[in-house]
Amino acid sequence: MENSIRTVLVTGCSTGIGRAAVVLLAERGFQVFAGVRNEQDAAEIKLLPGKITPLILDVTSDDDVNRAVATIRAASPQGLYALVNNAGIALPAAVELTTLDELRQLLEVNTVAPLRMIQACLPLLRETHGRIVNVSSMNGTMALPMVGAYSASKFALEALCDTLRVELRPWRVSVSLIRPGQVRTAIFDKARKAIAARLATMPTELRSGYEPMYERAAEFNERGAKSRTSPESVANAVLHVLTARRPRTHYHVGLDAHGVNLAKTHLPTRLVDRALARVMRMLKPLD
Repeated sequence: MENSIRTVLVTGCSTGIGRAAVVLLAERGFQVFAGVRNEQDAAEIKLLPGKITPLILDVTSDDDVNRAVATIRAASPQGLYALVNNAGIALPAAVELTTLDELRQLLEVNTVAPLRMIQACLPLLRETHGRIVNVSSMNGTMALPMVGAYSASKFALEALCDTLRVELRPWRVSVSLIRPGQVRTAIFDKARKAIAARLATMPTELRSGYEPMYERAAEFNERGAKSRTSPESVANAVLHVLTARRPRTHYHVGLDAHGVNLAKTHLPTRLVDRALARVMRMLKPLD
């Protein structure tokens, strides 16, 4: 199938990785459907060059997803070449201070929604022996302090992908995971505000234990905002999945993502725990 008739659906395209992926894929001749949350973002997408069609798409809404698939079916009778599940949310917080409703929301957006998209798009993907790309995280294989709930949602997404890779082999639909490290996007602006708000409302009796970790997390957040890894770097990984004859099952983007992968693969768990505790200023027990 020539690039000119390859149709791709990308979710979470308002900013960051999704927007960069849409721009790059359109430049390479793909017909792109870009999922966004509101009309303002859709209007911005329309100004981009190339074959890009914005879709109002809340990935947690069955109605939105069904409408998006119907629109793609009408515009692309040849089927869907690829689904890129990029939409997601994050939450910087200690596990103890994460509410169950917050955890449910993370799982709904980061785990349930990608599966909803996959199930809805599979009839179209089977027609092209297409490709599924799920944007996970370096936290999808190693749960670091302050992102335990977020990691839980990404661990679950990775488990679904491991199974889908095998289950979809009869239809030659491939499944690839992209694990970025810290990527220079607006997510760090949101995290900065969230960390400050949680510090201000932290229970007094827990401050001596958790406050140093939150302060350290704030420092790492500022480093992340200046990360050398750009959204375009992740977009290039997406492009590789869609153009390689045999796409890899896993892609790590960023030095930190490669570092986490090496630590997870080669270092004893207790050594990793101790190193993380030292980095987060949590090594010394409270009296």
